[in-house]
Amino acid sequence: MIDAYATSGTSPTLSSTKPQTLADRIENFGRALTATDLAELLNVSRITIFKQAKAGRIPSFRIGTCVRFDPRAVAQWLRRN
Repeated sequence: MIDAYATSGTSPTLSSTKPQTLADRIENFGRALTATDLAELLNVSRITIFKQAKAGRIPSFRIGTCVRFDPRAVAQWLRRN
């Protein structure tokens, strides 16, 4: 077995930054999320996302017939719930 650290010339160091939470990762998206995006991140089906958005349980907005999710609003919602 080859030691990747020995061959790369660098050694692993402990990072002083804490791991990002799911809410942090979602908040850092640079665009509105689709139901598919959010479903993948939350590990649920698209249908669940659509149902929860329609019921007003997940913050969402519409552009014409398309449902989208503001990453900051979703991150705040996750932190509250």
